[in-house]
Amino acid sequence: MELRTPKTMSVRSLFIGSCCLLALLIHPVQPNPVVPLVDVATEFIILHNNDMHARFEQTSVTSGTCSKEDANTNKCYGGFARVAFEVRKFRKEAQEGGTPVFYLNAGDTYTGTAWFTVYKDKIASAFLNKLSPDAISLGNHEFDQNVEGLVPFLNAVEFPVLACNLNLTEVPEMASAKQLANSTILEANGVKIGVIGYLTPDTKVLAFRNNVEYEEEIVSINAEAERLKAQGINIIVALGHSGYLKDQEIAKNCPEVDIVIGGHSHTFLDASQPVADITDSDPEAVRGPYPTTVVQPSGKKVPVVQAYAYTKYLGKIHVQFDAAGNLIEFDGAPILLNASVTQEQDLLDLLDEYRPKLEELENTILGYTKVYLEGGNICRMRECNLGNLVTDAMIYSRVLEDKGGEFWTDASIAFMQGGGIRGSVDKQADGVINGATLLAVLPFENNLYVTRITGKTLLAALEHSADVRLQDSNGGFLQMSGLRVEYNYNNAQGKRVVSAQALCSNCSVPTYKAIDEAVLYQVIVPQFLLEGGDGYDLTEESDPYSERMVRNDLNATMEYLKQRHFVYPEIEERIVIHEKTDIGSASGFVASLSLLLLSALLTRFF
Repeated sequence: MELRTPKTMSVRSLFIGSCCLLALLIHPVQPNPVVPLVDVATEFIILHNNDMHARFEQTSVTSGTCSKEDANTNKCYGGFARVAFEVRKFRKEAQEGGTPVFYLNAGDTYTGTAWFTVYKDKIASAFLNKLSPDAISLGNHEFDQNVEGLVPFLNAVEFPVLACNLNLTEVPEMASAKQLANSTILEANGVKIGVIGYLTPDTKVLAFRNNVEYEEEIVSINAEAERLKAQGINIIVALGHSGYLKDQEIAKNCPEVDIVIGGHSHTFLDASQPVADITDSDPEAVRGPYPTTVVQPSGKKVPVVQAYAYTKYLGKIHVQFDAAGNLIEFDGAPILLNASVTQEQDLLDLLDEYRPKLEELENTILGYTKVYLEGGNICRMRECNLGNLVTDAMIYSRVLEDKGGEFWTDASIAFMQGGGIRGSVDKQADGVINGATLLAVLPFENNLYVTRITGKTLLAALEHSADVRLQDSNGGFLQMSGLRVEYNYNNAQGKRVVSAQALCSNCSVPTYKAIDEAVLYQVIVPQFLLEGGDGYDLTEESDPYSERMVRNDLNATMEYLKQRHFVYPEIEERIVIHEKTDIGSASGFVASLSLLLLSALLTRFF
């Protein structure tokens, strides 16, 4: 039996009464006359993807390695050969009199599999040249080999690479690169279309240190759009790598922009499914409709699209413009590149040219897993068992160095940024973890350091981890060993750490104790974090200390697997998260409905 309090009865009564009043109001309302569509002057299709992250070969359903069993039973997805088939199919239709089509890519082709770790810019340029995009934007991971690893790519590709918000004054070798530009001009049926590139300024802390400087995206896009408008170009596409939230800001605040094609946040959009709860950590949880429509203050509607990541989907948006360059119609949906999509043979042949060195890695057995090892985007949202394994391996590597004297170690805490764990490890039938798989997980081969910091600095790092989790650039969310932390998102920024305990090092029996702000702790971190990556400050101004360890993150994990042989890491509540609760949603809905009805009454009778 339902118990009704006076509060619930009043809300229920108000809701029912409001609905009845709405029904009375609806009946006599006459429909607005249908406005005929403006004549279509030009139309075209944009195919797009982003964050391919070196998935040159088809992948498993979770975007990991496609096993022979899955390949033989048609259970694999994506890969450049499937992207090529779809792009070439639409281009062929356009050549035969169909709708014109452009293929655009929003950055981050670099990094994510052993293919890239071994062959770097050479394989990225070779495969993208096969796809022949009309333009791409830079992504932050294009800087993973720093400027010297990017310039050869920019000179080898056969298409424009766009970013309008870079200051390259101190980087002349990039400024003079063959294909780098602020924007490019495409053409469909005699109509010119401007495409402007942009890249998140967060790249300054997401990549290794270099002299590239960044301007704010909206200011730079507006300036470049004005330049294109002055040339008589009335249709503008913004193509960039700043994340779904920033893409929507761009759509709202760049008045000349008509379409935004985005990347960086690996966002899956789909209008045929409900939007997932914000707490849903599934990497393919729907975060909004495809396309997401943003309305500018002028009333202009701007579609925003993104196509998840890892070549699993290809975005497709169909647009129509009038003679003045106004967007009058748009629709689209993501295309799932499953096994029903043919793989182009010339790209499979190109894979075989690079395969010999990969086979050596695939035949190198490092250990075995009894469980699925969750990595990739999941490690940016919550504790992941692969993050637990990697940070435990960092602790173990320090134990092997035997620096603890009479105690078990001198560094009982380890951090690894979630963005440094690039993929998951699927549990194969035999449980094998091979060299190629582990390189896909830890492609950066980051040197490890022990840094000595106060408890105050340690707590500040945990607060920063809580903050970055809510951002588009959320790779800085920390996985950890030797810590137990509790975050409460009902608290204000800077006060979300409600409990934090550290494992003791100078003790005969390791136990957890509350972090003391005045005590010094020795913490193992990758070089990337030590140097300020992801916005962290993990050194003390007074008496700073750091020591490089013998093994890097990859070698530490390899040694751990070798010694353990079988691994089965679990979720241990090292990280406990209390999401922000939505209070009063029902009463808020009724209040909003009542205001709507009151507005309707005023409009009708006054």
